[in-house]
Amino acid sequence: MNKENVLRASKIGHPCDRNLWYSIHEAEELMSEQSRRILELGTILEPVIIQWLRNDGWKVRRNPIDYSNEGISLSIEVNGGSISAHPDCIISDEDTGLIVADIKTMNDRSFRSLKRDGAVKAFPNYVDQLTVYAQAMKNSRFQVDQLAIVALNKNNCEGYIDFFDFEPERFEALKNRAEFILSCNEAPDKGDRFQDWCCGYCGFNHLCELCKKDTSVGDEDIPMTDNEDISNAIELLKEARELSKTGKELEDEAKLVLDKKVRQQNIKSVRVGNIVLVINEITSSRFDTTAFKKIHPDMVQDFMKTSTSVRYELKNLQEAA
Repeated sequence: MNKENVLRASKIGHPCDRNLWYSIHEAEELMSEQSRRILELGTILEPVIIQWLRNDGWKVRRNPIDYSNEGISLSIEVNGGSISAHPDCIISDEDTGLIVADIKTMNDRSFRSLKRDGAVKAFPNYVDQLTVYAQAMKNSRFQVDQLAIVALNKNNCEGYIDFFDFEPERFEALKNRAEFILSCNEAPDKGDRFQDWCCGYCGFNHLCELCKKDTSVGDEDIPMTDNEDISNAIELLKEARELSKTGKELEDEAKLVLDKKVRQQNIKSVRVGNIVLVINEITSSRFDTTAFKKIHPDMVQDFMKTSTSVRYELKNLQEAA
Protein backbone atom coordinates (compact mmCIF):
# COMPACT_ATOMS: atom_id res chain seq x y z
CA MET A 1 0.00 0.00 0.00
CA ASN A 2 1.02 3.60 -0.62
CA LYS A 3 2.22 4.94 2.72
CA GLU A 4 2.12 8.53 1.46
CA ASN A 5 -1.64 8.40 0.81
CA VAL A 6 -1.65 10.72 -2.18
CA LEU A 7 -4.77 11.33 -4.25
CA ARG A 8 -4.16 12.82 -7.69
CA ALA A 9 -6.21 15.86 -8.70
CA SER A 10 -6.71 14.29 -12.12
CA LYS A 11 -8.66 11.50 -10.41
CA ILE A 12 -10.61 13.47 -7.83
CA GLY A 13 -13.58 14.10 -10.10
CA HIS A 14 -14.19 10.42 -10.79
CA PRO A 15 -17.79 9.60 -9.79
CA CYS A 16 -16.92 6.40 -7.89
CA ASP A 17 -15.41 6.60 -4.39
CA ARG A 18 -14.10 3.04 -4.65
CA ASN A 19 -12.13 3.91 -7.79
CA LEU A 20 -10.37 6.69 -5.89
CA TRP A 21 -9.65 4.43 -2.92
CA TYR A 22 -8.08 1.77 -5.15
CA SER A 23 -5.93 4.41 -6.89
CA ILE A 24 -4.62 5.68 -3.54
CA HIS A 25 -3.69 2.18 -2.40
CA GLU A 26 -1.79 1.26 -5.56
CA ALA A 27 -4.11 -1.50 -6.71
CA GLU A 28 -3.45 -2.93 -10.15
CA GLU A 29 -5.30 -0.78 -12.69
CA LEU A 30 -5.94 -2.54 -15.98
CA MET A 31 -6.31 -0.65 -19.22
CA SER A 32 -7.21 -1.84 -22.71
CA GLU A 33 -4.67 -1.26 -25.46
CA GLN A 34 -7.11 1.06 -27.22
CA SER A 35 -7.56 3.19 -24.09
CA ARG A 36 -3.80 3.30 -23.61
CA ARG A 37 -3.35 4.56 -27.16
CA ILE A 38 -5.96 7.25 -26.63
CA LEU A 39 -4.07 8.52 -23.58
CA GLU A 40 -0.75 8.37 -25.40
CA LEU A 41 -2.18 10.31 -28.35
CA GLY A 42 -3.36 13.03 -25.98
CA THR A 43 0.13 13.29 -24.50
CA ILE A 44 1.71 13.47 -27.97
CA LEU A 45 -0.69 16.19 -29.13
CA GLU A 46 -0.26 18.38 -26.04
CA PRO A 47 2.81 20.32 -27.25
CA VAL A 48 1.18 20.75 -30.66
CA ILE A 49 -1.93 22.27 -29.06
CA ILE A 50 0.30 24.50 -26.91
CA GLN A 51 1.95 25.83 -30.07
CA TRP A 52 -1.45 26.42 -31.68
CA LEU A 53 -2.48 28.45 -28.62
CA ARG A 54 0.63 30.58 -29.00
CA ASN A 55 -0.07 31.02 -32.71
CA ASP A 56 -3.51 32.34 -31.74
CA GLY A 57 -1.93 35.00 -29.51
CA TRP A 58 -2.05 33.36 -26.11
CA LYS A 59 0.86 33.59 -23.71
CA VAL A 60 1.37 30.03 -22.52
CA ARG A 61 3.48 28.62 -19.73
CA ARG A 62 3.52 24.90 -20.28
CA ASN A 63 3.87 22.55 -17.33
CA PRO A 64 5.88 19.59 -18.69
CA ILE A 65 4.43 16.17 -18.01
CA ASP A 66 7.86 14.80 -17.07
CA TYR A 67 7.89 16.83 -13.85
CA SER A 68 11.16 18.53 -14.85
CA ASN A 69 12.65 21.41 -12.88
CA GLU A 70 10.70 23.82 -15.08
CA GLY A 71 7.39 22.30 -14.09
CA ILE A 72 4.96 23.25 -11.34
CA SER A 73 4.24 20.31 -9.03
CA LEU A 74 1.89 21.31 -6.24
CA SER A 75 0.29 19.57 -3.29
CA ILE A 76 -2.59 20.30 -0.92
CA GLU A 77 -2.30 18.83 2.54
CA VAL A 78 -5.55 17.38 3.88
CA ASN A 79 -6.44 15.15 6.81
CA GLY A 80 -5.06 11.68 6.15
CA GLY A 81 -2.77 12.59 3.26
CA SER A 82 -2.52 15.01 0.38
CA ILE A 83 -3.86 15.86 -3.08
CA SER A 84 -1.21 16.23 -5.80
CA ALA A 85 -1.73 18.79 -8.56
CA HIS A 86 0.10 19.16 -11.86
CA PRO A 87 -1.79 21.53 -14.22
CA ASP A 88 -1.08 21.28 -17.96
CA CYS A 89 -0.51 24.97 -18.53
CA ILE A 90 -1.21 28.56 -17.55
CA ILE A 91 -2.49 30.88 -20.27
CA SER A 92 -3.12 34.61 -20.48
CA ASP A 93 -3.42 37.48 -22.91
CA GLU A 94 -3.51 41.25 -22.61
CA ASP A 95 -7.17 41.20 -21.55
CA THR A 96 -6.97 38.46 -18.92
CA GLY A 97 -5.11 37.49 -15.79
CA LEU A 98 -3.71 34.00 -15.23
CA ILE A 99 -5.96 31.18 -16.41
CA VAL A 100 -5.28 27.63 -15.22
CA ALA A 101 -5.95 25.39 -18.20
CA ASP A 102 -6.12 21.68 -18.88
CA ILE A 103 -5.77 20.25 -22.37
CA LYS A 104 -8.23 17.60 -23.51
CA THR A 105 -8.38 15.78 -26.83
CA MET A 106 -11.93 14.63 -27.55
CA ASN A 107 -13.95 12.63 -30.02
CA ASP A 108 -16.62 14.51 -31.95
CA ARG A 109 -19.47 13.61 -29.60
CA SER A 110 -17.67 14.80 -26.48
CA PHE A 111 -16.45 17.94 -28.23
CA ARG A 112 -19.99 18.86 -29.28
CA SER A 113 -21.22 18.29 -25.73
CA LEU A 114 -18.56 20.65 -24.39
CA LYS A 115 -19.48 23.39 -26.87
CA ARG A 116 -23.20 22.94 -26.35
CA ASP A 117 -23.38 22.56 -22.56
CA GLY A 118 -20.06 23.85 -21.19
CA ALA A 119 -17.65 21.94 -18.97
CA VAL A 120 -19.54 22.60 -15.73
CA LYS A 121 -22.52 20.62 -17.02
CA ALA A 122 -20.95 18.25 -19.55
CA PHE A 123 -17.69 17.35 -17.76
CA PRO A 124 -17.92 18.08 -14.02
CA ASN A 125 -14.98 15.72 -13.43
CA TYR A 126 -12.75 18.05 -15.47
CA VAL A 127 -14.06 21.04 -13.51
CA ASP A 128 -13.24 19.25 -10.24
CA GLN A 129 -9.72 18.57 -11.48
CA LEU A 130 -9.12 22.22 -12.40
CA THR A 131 -10.71 23.43 -9.17
CA VAL A 132 -8.03 21.56 -7.21
CA TYR A 133 -5.31 22.89 -9.53
CA ALA A 134 -6.51 26.43 -8.94
CA GLN A 135 -6.65 26.05 -5.16
CA ALA A 136 -3.15 24.56 -5.11
CA MET A 137 -1.87 27.51 -7.11
CA LYS A 138 -3.65 29.97 -4.86
CA ASN A 139 -2.00 28.28 -1.87
CA SER A 140 1.36 28.88 -3.59
CA ARG A 141 0.54 32.57 -4.06
CA PHE A 142 -0.35 32.45 -7.74
CA GLN A 143 -3.10 34.90 -8.68
CA VAL A 144 -5.59 32.71 -10.54
CA ASP A 145 -8.36 34.60 -12.32
CA GLN A 146 -10.15 31.86 -14.22
CA LEU A 147 -10.14 28.19 -15.22
CA ALA A 148 -10.39 26.71 -18.70
CA ILE A 149 -10.64 23.51 -20.71
CA VAL A 150 -8.64 23.70 -23.94
CA ALA A 151 -10.25 21.10 -26.18
CA LEU A 152 -9.27 19.64 -29.53
CA ASN A 153 -11.71 17.69 -31.68
CA LYS A 154 -9.69 14.70 -32.90
CA ASN A 155 -12.13 14.19 -35.78
CA ASN A 156 -11.50 17.52 -37.51
CA CYS A 157 -8.85 19.40 -35.45
CA GLU A 158 -11.36 22.09 -34.40
CA GLY A 159 -10.29 23.84 -31.22
CA TYR A 160 -12.40 25.34 -28.46
CA ILE A 161 -11.71 26.92 -25.05
CA ASP A 162 -14.37 26.75 -22.34
CA PHE A 163 -13.85 29.24 -19.50
CA PHE A 164 -15.41 29.05 -16.04
CA ASP A 165 -14.87 30.52 -12.58
CA PHE A 166 -13.25 29.03 -9.50
CA GLU A 167 -15.83 28.12 -6.84
CA PRO A 168 -14.51 27.88 -3.25
CA GLU A 169 -17.54 25.82 -2.22
CA ARG A 170 -16.73 23.25 -4.89
CA PHE A 171 -13.19 22.90 -3.58
CA GLU A 172 -14.42 22.43 0.00
CA ALA A 173 -16.71 19.62 -1.13
CA LEU A 174 -13.81 17.97 -2.98
CA LYS A 175 -11.55 18.36 0.05
CA ASN A 176 -14.16 16.71 2.27
CA ARG A 177 -14.52 13.88 -0.23
CA ALA A 178 -10.77 13.35 -0.37
CA GLU A 179 -10.49 13.29 3.42
CA PHE A 180 -13.29 10.75 3.67
CA ILE A 181 -11.68 8.40 1.14
CA LEU A 182 -8.23 8.82 2.69
CA SER A 183 -9.68 7.89 6.08
CA CYS A 184 -11.15 4.56 4.88
CA ASN A 185 -9.27 1.41 5.83
CA GLU A 186 -11.32 -0.60 3.36
CA ALA A 187 -12.81 0.23 -0.01
CA PRO A 188 -15.93 2.36 0.66
CA ASP A 189 -19.28 2.16 -1.07
CA LYS A 190 -19.55 3.75 -4.50
CA GLY A 191 -20.79 7.04 -3.06
CA ASP A 192 -23.63 9.36 -3.99
CA ARG A 193 -21.81 10.66 -7.09
CA PHE A 194 -21.67 7.24 -8.74
CA GLN A 195 -22.92 6.93 -12.33
CA ASP A 196 -23.79 3.78 -14.25
CA TRP A 197 -21.07 4.14 -16.89
CA CYS A 198 -18.25 4.03 -14.30
CA CYS A 199 -17.83 0.25 -14.10
CA GLY A 200 -17.42 -0.19 -17.85
CA TYR A 201 -14.44 2.16 -17.94
CA CYS A 202 -12.95 1.32 -14.54
CA GLY A 203 -9.51 -0.28 -14.48
CA PHE A 204 -10.26 -1.74 -11.06
CA ASN A 205 -13.48 -3.59 -11.95
CA HIS A 206 -11.58 -6.90 -11.82
CA LEU A 207 -11.07 -6.27 -8.08
CA CYS A 208 -14.33 -4.63 -7.11
CA GLU A 209 -16.89 -6.95 -5.51
CA LEU A 210 -19.69 -4.39 -5.94
CA CYS A 211 -18.93 -4.11 -9.62
CA LYS A 212 -19.15 -7.90 -9.99
CA LYS A 213 -22.50 -7.93 -8.20
CA ASP A 214 -23.84 -5.25 -10.50
CA THR A 215 -23.03 -7.18 -13.67
CA SER A 216 -25.85 -9.69 -13.21
CA VAL A 217 -29.61 -9.38 -13.38
CA GLY A 218 -31.40 -12.27 -11.72
CA ASP A 219 -29.88 -15.48 -13.06
CA GLU A 220 -28.57 -13.78 -16.20
CA ASP A 221 -24.93 -12.67 -16.26
CA ILE A 222 -24.46 -9.37 -18.07
CA PRO A 223 -21.01 -9.24 -19.72
CA MET A 224 -18.90 -6.13 -19.08
CA THR A 225 -17.12 -4.53 -22.03
CA ASP A 226 -14.29 -2.03 -22.28
CA ASN A 227 -14.54 -1.82 -26.07
CA GLU A 228 -14.36 1.88 -26.87
CA ASP A 229 -16.60 1.67 -29.96
CA ILE A 230 -19.38 -0.13 -28.08
CA SER A 231 -19.11 2.21 -25.08
CA ASN A 232 -19.22 5.30 -27.30
CA ALA A 233 -22.18 3.93 -29.25
CA ILE A 234 -24.18 3.29 -26.07
CA GLU A 235 -23.33 6.73 -24.72
CA LEU A 236 -24.33 8.25 -28.07
CA LEU A 237 -27.66 6.39 -27.99
CA LYS A 238 -28.26 7.61 -24.45
CA GLU A 239 -27.40 11.19 -25.41
CA ALA A 240 -29.63 11.06 -28.49
CA ARG A 241 -32.62 9.93 -26.43
CA GLU A 242 -32.00 12.57 -23.79
CA LEU A 243 -31.75 15.23 -26.51
CA SER A 244 -34.91 13.90 -28.16
CA LYS A 245 -36.78 14.16 -24.86
CA THR A 246 -35.44 17.67 -24.24
CA GLY A 247 -36.29 18.66 -27.81
CA LYS A 248 -39.89 17.45 -27.41
CA GLU A 249 -40.25 19.42 -24.16
CA LEU A 250 -38.88 22.58 -25.80
CA GLU A 251 -41.13 22.13 -28.84
CA ASP A 252 -44.22 21.73 -26.65
CA GLU A 253 -43.25 24.87 -24.72
CA ALA A 254 -42.82 26.84 -27.95
CA LYS A 255 -46.13 25.61 -29.37
CA LEU A 256 -48.02 26.79 -26.27
CA VAL A 257 -46.77 30.33 -26.88
CA LEU A 258 -47.35 30.21 -30.64
CA ASP A 259 -50.88 28.83 -30.23
CA LYS A 260 -51.78 31.73 -27.97
CA LYS A 261 -49.86 34.55 -29.63
CA VAL A 262 -50.05 33.55 -33.30
CA ARG A 263 -52.52 30.82 -34.30
CA GLN A 264 -55.39 31.98 -32.07
CA GLN A 265 -54.90 35.50 -33.46
CA ASN A 266 -55.55 34.05 -36.93
CA ILE A 267 -52.03 34.94 -38.08
CA LYS A 268 -50.92 32.58 -40.83
CA SER A 269 -47.25 33.54 -41.08
CA VAL A 270 -44.75 35.68 -39.22
CA ARG A 271 -41.05 36.47 -39.64
CA VAL A 272 -38.29 36.83 -37.06
CA GLY A 273 -35.06 37.91 -38.74
CA ASN A 274 -34.44 35.42 -41.53
CA ILE A 275 -36.74 32.79 -40.01
CA VAL A 276 -40.29 32.54 -41.35
CA LEU A 277 -42.98 30.67 -39.43
CA VAL A 278 -45.85 29.40 -41.60
CA ILE A 279 -48.92 27.85 -39.97
CA ASN A 280 -50.83 25.25 -41.96
CA GLU A 281 -53.87 23.45 -40.58
CA ILE A 282 -53.94 19.91 -41.93
CA THR A 283 -56.93 17.58 -41.96
CA SER A 284 -56.17 13.89 -42.28
CA SER A 285 -58.02 10.60 -42.03
CA ARG A 286 -56.78 7.46 -40.33
CA PHE A 287 -58.02 3.92 -40.05
CA ASP A 288 -59.65 3.27 -36.67
CA THR A 289 -58.24 -0.14 -35.81
CA THR A 290 -59.91 -0.24 -32.40
CA ALA A 291 -63.40 0.22 -33.87
CA PHE A 292 -62.66 -2.30 -36.63
CA LYS A 293 -61.66 -4.94 -34.05
CA LYS A 294 -64.92 -4.40 -32.17
CA ILE A 295 -67.14 -4.65 -35.26
CA HIS A 296 -65.23 -7.34 -37.19
CA PRO A 297 -63.11 -9.29 -34.69
CA ASP A 298 -63.14 -12.37 -36.93
CA MET A 299 -61.56 -10.44 -39.82
CA VAL A 300 -58.72 -8.84 -37.90
CA GLN A 301 -56.36 -11.80 -38.21
CA ASP A 302 -56.81 -11.92 -41.98
CA PHE A 303 -55.43 -8.40 -42.29
CA MET A 304 -52.60 -8.71 -39.79
CA LYS A 305 -49.06 -8.39 -41.13
CA THR A 306 -46.08 -9.64 -39.14
CA SER A 307 -42.85 -7.65 -39.20
CA THR A 308 -39.60 -7.87 -37.24
CA SER A 309 -37.65 -4.94 -35.85
CA VAL A 310 -34.87 -4.39 -33.34
CA ARG A 311 -35.41 -2.34 -30.20
CA TYR A 312 -32.45 -1.11 -28.18
CA GLU A 313 -33.38 -0.59 -24.54
CA LEU A 314 -31.24 1.31 -22.04
CA LYS A 315 -31.74 0.29 -18.42
CA ASN A 316 -30.03 1.02 -15.15
CA LEU A 317 -28.99 -2.17 -13.43
CA GLN A 318 -31.06 -1.20 -10.40
CA GLU A 319 -34.15 -0.91 -12.64
CA ALA A 320 -33.40 -4.16 -14.47
CA ALA A 321 -33.06 -6.07 -11.21
